[in-house]
Parts: sequence; C-alpha cells; structure tokens
Amino acid sequence: MDSVGRRYGAAQPWALRDVSVRVPAGTFVAVMGATGSGKSTLLHCAAGLDRPTGGEVTLAGRNITRMREAALTRLRRDRVGFVFQSYNLLSELTVRQNVLLPSRLGGRRVSGADLDTVFESVGLAGKAGQRVGELSGGQQQRVAVARALVTRPAVVFADEPTGALDPTTGGRVLGLLRDAVDELGVTVVMVTHDPVAARVSDRLLLLRDGLLVADTPTPDAATIAARLAAVSGAAMVAS
Repeated sequence: MDSVGRRYGAAQPWALRDVSVRVPAGTFVAVMGATGSGKSTLLHCAAGLDRPTGGEVTLAGRNITRMREAALTRLRRDRVGFVFQSYNLLSELTVRQNVLLPSRLGGRRVSGADLDTVFESVGLAGKAGQRVGELSGGQQQRVAVARALVTRPAVVFADEPTGALDPTTGGRVLGLLRDAVDELGVTVVMVTHDPVAARVSDRLLLLRDGLLVADTPTPDAATIAARLAAVSGAAMVAS
C-alpha cells in the first residue's frame, strides 16, 4: 500500500494516516499497536475488505484501489485466505464442508488430494467427517486455517488468530501459519496484541494513532513488548 489514509467521516479522526508498506511474497508480517491505533483498519484495507479514503492498495500483484466490487470479490476468493479470532465456521457442518464451503460458493473445485494434504498439514486427518461443533476451540481454529490454505492463496490475513486460545494451542496455530510461509511461500499478514505470537513473524509493523511508527525485522518477545509499551505510552501522552 502507498500513502494509504482512511477515515470514516469528515468529522472523524483518521484511522490510518499516510501509511506506506510493501510486503514481499513469502513474508510473515505482524501488525501491532494499542487499541485504536489502526491495526484492523490496515488489515481490512490491505485485504480489500475496506476502501481507503486516499492512497493506493495492491493485493496479489493487482491494484485494487478502484477495482469493481465483483472483481475484488473474485480476487479475494481466488488469491486470499482469512483467519479470524472468531473462527467464522458453521458448527452444524462437518470439517470438510466448512473447509470447502467458500470454494463451492465461488464455483471452484478442490481436488481430494489437495484437501487431504491440507488436513494432514493442520493435524485434522481423520476428522473430515466430524461436525465442527463437536471440536475444541483449537481444532476449530485449525479448520479455519485449513479453509484459508486449501485454495493455495497468495496471501493469508489473520486477525488475532490466537486471541481465544490457550498458549499451547495458540502456538500450534502459529506454527501452521509459519509453515505456510516457509513451505508453501504464502504471505501472512497478522494483527496481534501478543508479543509471543508476533515473534514468529519476519517483520514487525507498529502503529500509533493511525501512523506507521516502526517497520523492522522482528526481535524477541521481550523487545517487542518493550517497543509496544513505548508506542502505547506515547499514544496515551499524545491523547
């Protein structure tokens, strides 16, 4: 994205202000900042879920800033995966049905071999016929990761994917995203509040009041926590 700004009304403050970020393919990026810093707005604009007020956004090699909604929907369906804290699964459907649902709605066919490979990679082999409502929270998040990966996307956007999970289960989910980057060449952009989760990334973006204030290689968890505290403290003083 280049010089992206976003505000939700003329009388409202800017949620993003002149943010420019370029993410090479096959990179794991963590986006952090205090509540209200613009993290989710950045992710939504980058993923084409929200339109910027100003600036340009490129997704999977295509400029989507003024792309028609139908074309943007197809691009997201074909080239993008999503993982959210709330899973967004249908509990009455099976694991297989949930994973295949977006592809079937879009008229795309996923081979049995690809499906089996994804189930194996996320630790769901043998559970394809089980109803999602019968699974644990960690298993449901694995289903969400499988759904995001089954179409071989160029980019996966993850919004607090471990926020509702215990540390051990969250670590496993982060490992799946890390493997997608290292083994499949997927680009992952993840919003998180957790320095331990962020440390698995390659690159750390810090936001404050809609501004990008840091873009660095990812340090250890303790350093991430210190930088986040400093940014959050500065935001409180400024307000």
